[in-house]
Amino acid sequence: MTLGYRTTDGSIVTLKPIAAQSTPLGDAPALKLSGREYAAMSTGRVLRAAQAHFDYPAPDGDGAVRAGAKTVAADELGALMARKRFAVFEDGESGLLRLAYRELVLRFRVDSTRAQQAQLLKKLGLSKRSGNAFHAQQFVVVDAARRYSVEALIELALQLGEQALVEFATPNFISQYTRCASSAPPSPAKAQWHLAMVRARQAWALSQGRKSITVAVLDDGVDVEHPELKARLKRKPDPQEPRDLLGRDFYVPDSAADHFDPRPKRFRMPFDQMNGNDIHGSCCAGVAVGSGPRGFGMAPRCSLLPVKIFHADDLASDARVADAVRYAAQFADVISCSWGGPRSPDLQAAIADASTQGRAGRGAVIVCAAGNDAAPRVSYPAADAHCIAVGASTDARLQADYSNSGAQLAVVAPSSGGAKGIFCTDVALPGRGFNIGSVAAGGADGLFTNDFGGTSSATPLVAGLAALMLSLKPQLSPAQVAALLKRSAVKIGPPGSYDANGHSKAYGHGMVDALKTLQAVKALKP
Repeated sequence: MTLGYRTTDGSIVTLKPIAAQSTPLGDAPALKLSGREYAAMSTGRVLRAAQAHFDYPAPDGDGAVRAGAKTVAADELGALMARKRFAVFEDGESGLLRLAYRELVLRFRVDSTRAQQAQLLKKLGLSKRSGNAFHAQQFVVVDAARRYSVEALIELALQLGEQALVEFATPNFISQYTRCASSAPPSPAKAQWHLAMVRARQAWALSQGRKSITVAVLDDGVDVEHPELKARLKRKPDPQEPRDLLGRDFYVPDSAADHFDPRPKRFRMPFDQMNGNDIHGSCCAGVAVGSGPRGFGMAPRCSLLPVKIFHADDLASDARVADAVRYAAQFADVISCSWGGPRSPDLQAAIADASTQGRAGRGAVIVCAAGNDAAPRVSYPAADAHCIAVGASTDARLQADYSNSGAQLAVVAPSSGGAKGIFCTDVALPGRGFNIGSVAAGGADGLFTNDFGGTSSATPLVAGLAALMLSLKPQLSPAQVAALLKRSAVKIGPPGSYDANGHSKAYGHGMVDALKTLQAVKALKP
């Protein structure tokens, strides 16, 4: 039996099962993955994901073992682990880890009735667990009676996708997402050379951005207390929700106490490494909208909406990532995504809706990182037709050797990979961030880093430029923004890199030029 899931374009992505053997080890659960070479970090990541999302047993630090809110007796641990069996897979398209348990995400067609939905679910032995705050016909459904194995439930999702009542059905995966900062340490570079290379300061004579234009940074959190970010925050983004003061955390449930706190929360030694730490999103935010005077962003007068979707590198719920996109599209004009992950029909639908219905019907501009795998393919969601895929170039105006290539690549923007890295805001908490307090790393106060990079940094630069474009002409559609960015890009790299249509798989349509782009926007007829 070949396992897989159906995407919104009808294609099937296969899933390769990974054997996961769970056994009690003393008073705690242990997990062993096999089927391919897995580092201990991958095994620990899977176990933490099961404990966070499936109420799988976990030590509570006080000598007890808990499954959710319940204490587990030592003689009950083995039986409970057997009942809580989950399945681990390698995604056949992205190669990333995915976990499934007893739930599906199911979207019914808009013309289906509640009675028809209930009849179908009853026939299959499934029940609705929760609705979706952003789509009235979408639900998480659960196999409460444990009628199906996880594998059979995945097969059922494929069959449901062919039902007349159903728009899409997919396992409620918990997936591995990768943040796209480069791991190659650049030489220290205090000056913001990347802004000079795209002629940002000349472009600011036309616009430094409007407060009414907002960039949403979907990432592992933003340090909302940073002196060069806090003035840019969009306050009370959702007027219908008094608890929404400056953004949300979609890694946790809406009912969680810290759902309305988008700050970095997860830290683990060593504190200057991305693994185990929420230190990525604050840098992305600074590259997009940092207010200066030390770490200017591309759009220093636009607003910032922090939307937390990750807790460091722990696996995240596809459904929650999709809902974060839907939320951002309601209250932001540009959505910046410096990460990649496996495809999901729920995320595909959220991106399609955001790009067509977001921004009060004009469509949100979605800018995504092409990825850092040095691969001849653009990562998802950057490869989505509704997104602007951004690659990385270096201070030598060449493709960064880690930057992914492909037909979907729109443009590149300056980042690390050459002699210089990107100087930008860092996590302001003492001893946390890429710079934990070193003059050579960006300053003794630790507020800034000079070693940010990857397509993670190139992406928010382009997102900031899109915000400047909308500051001049708010009526621009996402397609117009993408077309203007491509048309105004500067051809860099070897002359033979570009085809007859002016596109290169390594450079897209070229490196963005802020001045040329804003001049083109300003010249547009009303």
